[in-house]
Amino acid sequence: MVSDNQVMKTVPLAEGEPTWVFPPESVTPSLMASLLASSGRLLEIASLLPHGRAGWSGSGLEYNVFPSGQRSLSGWAENDQVTFLAELLPPGFYPDGAPQQWEVTADISVRCDAKNDCGMHSVEEFTPNSYATAEDAVAAVEKAAGWLLDRCRAVPPGDWRTRDPRAGHA
Repeated sequence: MVSDNQVMKTVPLAEGEPTWVFPPESVTPSLMASLLASSGRLLEIASLLPHGRAGWSGSGLEYNVFPSGQRSLSGWAENDQVTFLAELLPPGFYPDGAPQQWEVTADISVRCDAKNDCGMHSVEEFTPNSYATAEDAVAAVEKAAGWLLDRCRAVPPGDWRTRDPRAGHA
């Protein structure tokens, strides 16, 4: 199911075109298997969360297509208590970013609980890193998705709020 919210279009991994994000020569069966494993981990996280869901399409990893032409790959699993997010940005995604570096990030966040909601508060982060190749970046996404799943299994969903260092800020 493709979702288009005017800010970006999200396309499930299985329905998209890998060359939207990856150079054609890097799209191998092993790269796609790693992406499918990462997507599966996000789906598993969603299944462990009460009333959990995985991505806009419910499918785990999704391609993000922006009106500007930028494209990325990300996935999240969440419920009303916590969000687990992994993201891969290709080289040149940001004009001032490293031109030949792939960026991979992952974090666990909770919604601001202050009177004036400021958005999401990051509670834990997977060490963000830059990679020289698509293959290395995809391997890092798989590692990050595994870390998210491990953290989801280790901490009950309701306990993430207590780990927010900015809880109740003014």
